[in-house]
Amino acid sequence: MHHELYMAQRGKGAFLNGLPIRTSGLADIRSATVEAGWSTRLAHHPYVSLVENLKVAGANVRRAGSGTLGLAYVADGRIDAYCELHINSWDALAGLLIIEEAGGWTNNFLAKDGLRKGNPILACTPELAETLVAATGIAKEP
Repeated sequence: MHHELYMAQRGKGAFLNGLPIRTSGLADIRSATVEAGWSTRLAHHPYVSLVENLKVAGANVRRAGSGTLGLAYVADGRIDAYCELHINSWDALAGLLIIEEAGGWTNNFLAKDGLRKGNPILACTPELAETLVAATGIAKEP
């Protein structure tokens, strides 16, 4: 729709329409834009708590509706982080590789059978990782 094609290959970088991309590198949570995804597989209360914790930490929180696109936007620096309390592997794996190749940080999404059952996801600039782990409660190893 936007004529944008994201791609990455392990060890060879991340690209948008053939041009290299990088995460924003932002370190200050008070200037960060974090997308908080929500899954219908969970009750709304944990999502509301997640958003509240992010706001208390100082982040600007948004919801755009596509976890896959949110991950791509972290990779190219349009947003600084993406988190969701449960996402399936088919919605996340390509985005995680793109973020890692763009210099970003991700939790270990595949831990505890994440490939088959899904897991919480946190992807961000490396500089925000520790702060966002604390704010979201999404562990490095779910």
